[in-house]
Amino acid sequence: MFVDINKYVTNTNIEPDKILSNQYDINLIEIYFINKSEIHEIGRDNIPDNVIDVSITNKLESFIDNYYKKSRVEKYKSYNHKERIYTYELSNDNQYVSSKIKKKLDKMQDILVICSKNDKQPNYTFPCTNEIDNISEYIIKEYKISNRISLIVRTDISKCFDEGSDKEIKTLYIEYRHSYNVDTDKTNETINKIIAKILSQS
Repeated sequence: MFVDINKYVTNTNIEPDKILSNQYDINLIEIYFINKSEIHEIGRDNIPDNVIDVSITNKLESFIDNYYKKSRVEKYKSYNHKERIYTYELSNDNQYVSSKIKKKLDKMQDILVICSKNDKQPNYTFPCTNEIDNISEYIIKEYKISNRISLIVRTDISKCFDEGSDKEIKTLYIEYRHSYNVDTDKTNETINKIIAKILSQS
């Protein structure tokens, strides 16, 4: 399996001011690993057919911890309203607003590629409203591979009212932050080495 970044982004030889704006929308690519295990953990037994399971096992997380070097661990709380996300870093009370608009989705045999336009926004652009689409609390473990590529383990924390306790759902993905002047050949090589290493553990 080979992921080609050029399939999703604008030609790197074209200056941004010389191309149409809709050709230069994608600046964030997330590559998720599809869970194909037949032995489901507790809470994963009733996954609908139209849902792609990208949760990971504790075994795979342990491999990531041992093989890659963590650069940071942060806990967040985010509020979503349409395409805008208001995020708090709970460890230091840092706050910021971003917009994230999905542009492309590509499902392959073992991976799911989601391409987005992601931009920082001034904090005042997030409306004062009770119409919040979603509130999420999660932990991000980042394993920095390069300035633009990170391996991310995200742990979402949700309340299980039936059980009276918190439930954790963990996902693993490669995060690539694109710019028009990036060497995509080198990027492809780095990303595909990570994919091959992780799939060998699945």
